[in-house]
Amino acid sequence: MRILLIKGLSQYDATRLFIEDAAAAFQRAGWDAVVVDVEKADRELDYLGQVVAGQRFDLAYSIGLFGERRDTAGRSLAEIVGAPHVVQYVDYPLSHYFRLNDTPAATVLLTVDPTHADAVRSVYGEGRFAHVAFSPHAALGEPHASEGDPEQFLAARDIPILFPGSFYKPGPPMWEQLPPATRKVFEAAVEIALGQEFIPALEAFDQALAQYGGHLAPAARADFRVNAFAVHERVRQHRRFELLKAAARARLPVQVVGGGYDRDLYRFKNVTHLGAQSLDEVIALMRRSRVVLNVNANFGRGSHERPLTAMVAGAVAASDASSFYADNFGPEAMVQFEWMRLDDGLQALAALLDDPQRMVAIARAGHAKAVAGHRWDSRVAGIVAAAQAARAA
Repeated sequence: MRILLIKGLSQYDATRLFIEDAAAAFQRAGWDAVVVDVEKADRELDYLGQVVAGQRFDLAYSIGLFGERRDTAGRSLAEIVGAPHVVQYVDYPLSHYFRLNDTPAATVLLTVDPTHADAVRSVYGEGRFAHVAFSPHAALGEPHASEGDPEQFLAARDIPILFPGSFYKPGPPMWEQLPPATRKVFEAAVEIALGQEFIPALEAFDQALAQYGGHLAPAARADFRVNAFAVHERVRQHRRFELLKAAARARLPVQVVGGGYDRDLYRFKNVTHLGAQSLDEVIALMRRSRVVLNVNANFGRGSHERPLTAMVAGAVAASDASSFYADNFGPEAMVQFEWMRLDDGLQALAALLDDPQRMVAIARAGHAKAVAGHRWDSRVAGIVAAAQAARAA
């Protein structure tokens, strides 16, 4: 079986590293994996067509990109390659509705949270795409086991808490200029979402539409549901900002990696800003970290690559709750905190920093589970199965 993987432009080189690790896992599984880098091509799909001309592939795989694209002859990626195109969305797919709208029906869509797959099927219809399914993130990088002795753990890991993530805070909402009756729908949806530990953004939006969307005709209301992405974005901004404020209240010694902090660093006396760095550089920092802090936000039943990568790097992973983490790791292998009890959760994290023996136990348990079942080697068979399901449809 031959797999084509396409690399494109990516912030912090994140999805480019995903593709490299996925390709290596396909090769280890015995499949022939070919990576084509289109980042510098003026017309990506035309360039891709030239590179793969005359070659046979069983599937093409990309992360978030090229589902809607056409070459100058009007061909989709699947038509160029002559095989199913699997697109993995690693963030909220409805935020990319402009891409989904023009993505061919034969495309396979994978999401990193099962509720994201539910949202695509609900908004676009069950038969709109060939196959839509949940495929969780994979950890990145080679395993780097945590030190078994608490003193060695502290000596080797000089970063108490690492938070890799760009800065967000709520500004003017996307719906600011809409009529008051429509603004009410969005405001109610955000209130519903923030009032619970987790509710899928589309579910919160549907509840708000049912209560406050009477001014919209039924057909318009159905078309309007895709705007749940704005609720997702608002909740993500709010909760990331709330986490930083709570960490400051708890006086957690946090080192942050990412952009956007410069104007607001004065708010957070507990924070050391390490700047924006590539994902490879972030992984190196994780190997020096005792705890890696993550915000899942609207991935409440799914995954983010940061906790998984942190565990493979030998650190303690700490994140807001997700049923995926609870089912696959549990409290002995990972720290989870709740939004409804955020201050309590971060105080508990502060106490953990003073207990190196417990940190080592959690780090080692998380490392073992992540290496055994949550690297790309554990994901590639699912990607192949999704492509095969599309062929059978």
